[in-house]
Amino acid sequence: MAPAGANAVFAARFAKKGEFVSRSIAGETLLVPVRGRVGDLDCIYSLSEVASLIWNRIDGQATVQQLVEGVCTEFDVSPETAQSDTLQFIAQLQHAGLIEPQLETED
Repeated sequence: MAPAGANAVFAARFAKKGEFVSRSIAGETLLVPVRGRVGDLDCIYSLSEVASLIWNRIDGQATVQQLVEGVCTEFDVSPETAQSDTLQFIAQLQHAGLIEPQLETED
């Protein structure tokens, strides 16, 4: 049984903040600052293949569950591993200030 609040976590949607852009260089995805601390190499992030897939699918519309399903589809991992990796990466992105949760809107 999923812990309380798990459904809310997997239904959450995130959007990228505008301070960073992604660039694919020699098969590696980098997140690069476009303003502020541009010269600070500590602010350039190198993404794994899984992280790159998740980053590219964060669009303010995809739910965390959809991101997890994408990881399962693209990589040979169990749903538990995909959940763990996706949630960990999303937490890292939030901590770094690269993404923000999207609020639900009434239609």
